[in-house]
Amino acid sequence: MFRTDRPYSKVRQRTLFGGLFLFAMILQFLARNVSGFAEGYAVTVYPVIMRTLGSVSGLVPFAVDELFIYILLFCLCGYVAAGIRRMWKKQIKIRQWLGITFSGIVKIGILWFFVFTVNCGINYHRIPFSELAGLPMEKSTAEELENLCLWLTDRIDKTAARIVTQENGLCALPEQMREKTRDAMEELGEKYPQLSGWYPKAKPVIASAVLSLESLEGVSGPYTMEAHYNPDIPAHNQPAVLCHELSHLKGFMREDEANYIAYLACIGAEDANLQYSGLLLAYTHSINALYRADYDRFLKVRSQLCSQAELDYTYHRYYWAQFEGPVSEISDKVNDTYLKANAQKEGSRSYGRMVDLLLGEYRQTEEKKNG
Repeated sequence: MFRTDRPYSKVRQRTLFGGLFLFAMILQFLARNVSGFAEGYAVTVYPVIMRTLGSVSGLVPFAVDELFIYILLFCLCGYVAAGIRRMWKKQIKIRQWLGITFSGIVKIGILWFFVFTVNCGINYHRIPFSELAGLPMEKSTAEELENLCLWLTDRIDKTAARIVTQENGLCALPEQMREKTRDAMEELGEKYPQLSGWYPKAKPVIASAVLSLESLEGVSGPYTMEAHYNPDIPAHNQPAVLCHELSHLKGFMREDEANYIAYLACIGAEDANLQYSGLLLAYTHSINALYRADYDRFLKVRSQLCSQAELDYTYHRYYWAQFEGPVSEISDKVNDTYLKANAQKEGSRSYGRMVDLLLGEYRQTEEKKNG
């Protein structure tokens, strides 16, 4: 009978997991310290991993990694129950059980860290999208930020007149939204080669209420290469959220850059509801930046938003107000810690990378208009 507790088996396990941990640490070091390593990995090795795992998980209509979470929780409950039963029958001492449990947690943690590093951790350190897109990143004045908000306000007003709405007047979901957002990302890839190639269709999560409690609109699954979205959030948010998560799967992990990529994909689509979603995403970040920079200018600009957008914003505030509380606060702190651990610290820019990118686009637009 084969026994996994033999000394040579333990040595082999320690060697295996120790090797995985060391390899992951080396990759993290190279990504953070060696110029060009992360970008080279992101455009050569990573696409193969993404396409392979994404194609497999795309064979089923539900979120595979969400199913894994439920299986893991079930196994965890069974493991604890079995441990209690064995200790009750004095088949194992509590100290032995805790030692075995701790060893298992360490192994799972190492495996998680290795897969995370290979599947997305390195991508946090690739060349910023602003450089790849050739957008000028400069410090801006409050006046320039005000002009950006007015520019977006005008575009929202024109687009809102063309969207499909629900019976209650709110923005409706686009027909075949998952297909259209994927097509929008593929079309954007024709302009930016780093975004070109295959994309999976985003999948709605089953436990949408849990995501709402955690103040999450969507999640990308680096272990199965799936893009997930919360189907309960306001309809005007959903297309931009899908494109945001798909941009993560293409290797752009910085949140603000993923937002800007989502904005570009949405406004480049033919569907007015997708365009509207992208413009509202851009406006939200820009008007919030103006609020922090100059309150008087904020009041003047904010009052000019069209009635359709005001209606959708009102519902947006109502929806998220339901979930305010300790769970969302803890989730925000955890997410903040996670982002900082992956080098997404607040930079020296005045308004954050998303708004800086929008300002860069606005400058280019004005330069073309003026000559």
